[in-house]
Amino acid sequence: MNTANTDRNVAKAMRGSLWVLGLLLLILGAGGVFFPNIMSIAIEIYFGWMMVLAGALWSYYALRLHIRSFSGWLKPVILIAVGVLWLLLPASGIAALTLLIAFYLLIDTFAGFNLAFERRPHRGWLWMLLNGLLSLVLAFLILMGWPETSSFFLGLFVGISLLFDGLSLIMLGASLKQK
Repeated sequence: MNTANTDRNVAKAMRGSLWVLGLLLLILGAGGVFFPNIMSIAIEIYFGWMMVLAGALWSYYALRLHIRSFSGWLKPVILIAVGVLWLLLPASGIAALTLLIAFYLLIDTFAGFNLAFERRPHRGWLWMLLNGLLSLVLAFLILMGWPETSSFFLGLFVGISLLFDGLSLIMLGASLKQK
């Protein structure tokens, strides 16, 4: 089996989806950059409702299998309580999410570096490295101003990160086109 042919076929199949996903991430990222406070609130409300929904699903599980077990009810109660608190006190939820985003960006830094060095010396690897470096800078900036700057920076930094994720996917798709 010719691996060069297989690699070309995989690259050809991936190119279109990389462009579409990259474009969608660019649009979503632009929304966060131009309207960071709205993006922060949207992110916080989304996560608050996801916690409540997850708690409701775990409650169903606890009701079916652990009706008398304290430990079986601990997780759903915590999920629902945190979700409700985030929905009732959005500033606290945004501060907590901003801190989580900083840790996510630190992990994304290492993932970006790893992907870049796995792709090296192939085309497009430098874009992945740049994406990792940007994630590191964003994480550092979040941690320097936390929690006072959370309401502005959560939406802004998620938007910037999404912009660069989209750009790196588009550039990776463009590099695959050149093969």
